[in-house]
Amino acid sequence: MQGTMKGFNTATIKNGEELFALTLKIKQHDDQCQLYYLQPVVLFDLLQILLSRLAKITQLATIEGESYQNKLVASSEALVSNIPQIDMTELQQPDSARRIASLTLKPGDSHFSMIAVLQNESIAVLTLDDTQVGALLVAIQQALLNAGDEKLLNYINSHLDHLILYATDLTGIPRIDYQQFEYPEWKHALFSHHLAVLYCFETEQGERILSGAVIKTSVEHRSEREVSIVRLLAEKCPKLKVFSDKYLMTKVLTRVIPAPQGKIASLDECLLPLRTFCQEMQASQDSSTPSVRH
Repeated sequence: MQGTMKGFNTATIKNGEELFALTLKIKQHDDQCQLYYLQPVVLFDLLQILLSRLAKITQLATIEGESYQNKLVASSEALVSNIPQIDMTELQQPDSARRIASLTLKPGDSHFSMIAVLQNESIAVLTLDDTQVGALLVAIQQALLNAGDEKLLNYINSHLDHLILYATDLTGIPRIDYQQFEYPEWKHALFSHHLAVLYCFETEQGERILSGAVIKTSVEHRSEREVSIVRLLAEKCPKLKVFSDKYLMTKVLTRVIPAPQGKIASLDECLLPLRTFCQEMQASQDSSTPSVRH
């Protein structure tokens, strides 16, 4: 299926130093233009969708080589030759009815659709070909850089590649005190695997596992990025930060959780493996010499 986007343009609307909304103007194949406004929460969802598709595109480009690269170049050139103009009035007097309230992804093989619910409760469906993803991502990233909202940029760069599903207090094992985070089903499908995370601290009783988490991500297991994600969670998630503020963290342990493909893992499918992991690691620590802090 061919995408509905023939060309596009982006611009930003600011409220003081902060980004208020990204303006996205789409030229369709009938040369009619549609204007959309995406505030940060919905913009974040769009970026997660685009990055998920980009990973698929990168893999395909590696397999198909030059022929697919040529398709990507041709698609980008076609988009550039059909950039619609954004008028100043569309930025200075944005139509609130064109604000996207929520997005839902409908994936496909070589294309995907995004179902947008607008502020006026009307529905818009935008279908993109995968070859258009790279150009749209670059344009959005450049618009965000130009807006200069460093706080938003830092948040986006730190959180795009994972979902935190559970944050846990493990001091009462086998009982687990947990906080659950919920997302729409389509978001779960963006990421490939579940990861159990254990946080170890130096306490009055020696090194102990005090907290943990379950996340869903597609980053390589035991990669530097995985380490960065799980350590950031310990600093930013309130339920985990309680322990990071009180004790010196000595190490972080991670394990991929086998989970059913194509459906959302249940609470038990996430927390029972986390509990088992915790009990195994704590038993191992109890029977060995104290580990070196790092």
